[in-house]
Amino acid sequence: MATSRYIYGLFAVAAATALLAGCSGSQLSPQAPTQASSALHSAVTTPLVKGHCGAHGGVRVAPCSVDLTVSSPGPDSVAVRTPIDKKGTLKESDDCGGPSGIATVTQGSGNTWIVTAGPTTGSCTAEFDYLSFKHGKKIGWAQLSITNSV
Repeated sequence: MATSRYIYGLFAVAAATALLAGCSGSQLSPQAPTQASSALHSAVTTPLVKGHCGAHGGVRVAPCSVDLTVSSPGPDSVAVRTPIDKKGTLKESDDCGGPSGIATVTQGSGNTWIVTAGPTTGSCTAEFDYLSFKHGKKIGWAQLSITNSV
């Protein structure tokens, strides 16, 4: 009986040591913990869905990135999916600068949004927030990455 408690005690100590060693990172490669931490942080804060697109709370945008180029100047359309419950409303906001900026994002028909290149080259992000009807609280969101090199 004492031997099995001793063995279980050793196993618990070994498991705790392995867990702590895994959390502390390796001292041999200073870049390894940073890369692992960065990848883990991205996965935790924004779940990735099909096409490596970040999404939260049932909101999805597809595609989640639009590249406006000379050979493909757009306008491009994206589809935004919201939760099935239909107990909220969708709000779009962006840092694209409107008609004189990088791009404009306007609602098309249904769940389609249109991205049009502006006269300024650069990158910006459009965020689609799903807000509850009851309190106006953000309960889901997805982001669209836009690059204009026209």
